[in-house]
Amino acid sequence: MTLIFRDFLSEEDERNIHLDVMAAAMRRQSVSTALNAVLYDQGLHALVSFRVAHRLWRNGRQSLAKYLQSIISATYSADIHPAASIGAGNLLYCGAGVVIGETATTGNDVSIMQGVTLGGTGKESGNRHPKIGNGVLLQDGATVLGNIIVGDGSVVTAKSIVTKPVPPLAIVSGIPAKVTGYGEANKESEEAQINSLESILTTGGEHDDLGKHVHYNFLKKWLTEKESLMLVDLANDPS
Repeated sequence: MTLIFRDFLSEEDERNIHLDVMAAAMRRQSVSTALNAVLYDQGLHALVSFRVAHRLWRNGRQSLAKYLQSIISATYSADIHPAASIGAGNLLYCGAGVVIGETATTGNDVSIMQGVTLGGTGKESGNRHPKIGNGVLLQDGATVLGNIIVGDGSVVTAKSIVTKPVPPLAIVSGIPAKVTGYGEANKESEEAQINSLESILTTGGEHDDLGKHVHYNFLKKWLTEKESLMLVDLANDPS
């Protein structure tokens, strides 16, 4: 049975799973190592299982993909439609309560906390779910509804309900969500974020995982690790 599923996975899927493992290890203090992520992290398990279901769906095995979706939902309490598109290096914090609709997409390096919904409004048909950009942080219980774009590097704070497009680097909060501020993408801000992260790691201060991810938001260390992995893949590519 394992071989049946593995045969459907592409090289892109395998690379994405590698990056998902790195994301869980680097962006969750309680996980801390790739081995712990692979063995124990339920969010990662749900995400990898989704990738198998997604590839089955893309290869015309919709019934088997839907069956696997139901197993994922029962086991990890994460209901992710196998037709959804999820980018590389995403963090699914624990999976519990996460709902991602059929036409939803996420970019790379997205962090999805527990209880997040990427759903429809009930007033649309066809392409009806959100499009999440790169490096977005969706905090606990955040809800994004409708075929709207959430821009790169933005943050949707806990319990917010988003029904309108979110600009890149925006911080949105409330019901309905409104822009309350903007992040900065300049080099001085990036250096300050990285220095602050290194300070947290060095001093062992009391910071939760969300706070650490905000410092990682422009991701110099994370992107460097990803680039290294890509270079290794290229070096090993016989073509």
